[in-house]
Amino acid sequence: MIRPFLLLLVSCLLAACAARQPLPNDSAVLTPGAVVETLSSTITLSLRTAEKNLAGRGVMVYRRPDQLRLILLSPFGTTVMEALVSGDQLTLAYPASGVAYQGKINELPAATGQRGFAMLRWVLASDAPAGAPHDGEMERLSSRGGIERISLQNGQVVEKNLPGGEQVRYRNHAVLAGVRLPLELLMMSAEGDRIRLTLEEPEVNIPLEDQMFTIPLQGLRLLPLSELKSP
Repeated sequence: MIRPFLLLLVSCLLAACAARQPLPNDSAVLTPGAVVETLSSTITLSLRTAEKNLAGRGVMVYRRPDQLRLILLSPFGTTVMEALVSGDQLTLAYPASGVAYQGKINELPAATGQRGFAMLRWVLASDAPAGAPHDGEMERLSSRGGIERISLQNGQVVEKNLPGGEQVRYRNHAVLAGVRLPLELLMMSAEGDRIRLTLEEPEVNIPLEDQMFTIPLQGLRLLPLSELKSP
């Protein structure tokens, strides 16, 4: 059964989306220096690995610089999975299985097909760096370690790559609350897992309560993240 707080979160996001004007004409004016401080959206997500394919809808909330919660729902509205990134900590909860895993992001086993979720914080940092060219490429130190290569077109980031093979492509940009935001994100992990994340009627830079970045773990068996197996 879907939990009361999750039902409230989903209902609020859906209500907000229904009240908005169709994208991408929410705002046509960029605010100089404005960045995504918070983001909340209903989403569609697809995951393709060597072992399985997974697709579904859900909700996502993000607060700069390092808090992210993603909830994937079944067609019947029950929670399939919750992921919470807070700094270098990652929590993955599977309510139907009665289990949750928690630990540092770098403890997530590569063979689980879940490594892409650990990329999301890096992926959502899509702002053009200071001093970036209007068109072309540049390199800088990445938040995930190592040097990342950034490709820009018309002043917006369209692709980022890491030497280990991690990649994100940004598509279908819109201007919301004075900020240019990509509505489609195509990711590939170092292991070759592919994720497509589509934002549906997102809300940018609205206040988000601390409770939105907490996964209820009551009744779930909590295990180390290193023990996660492929679902």
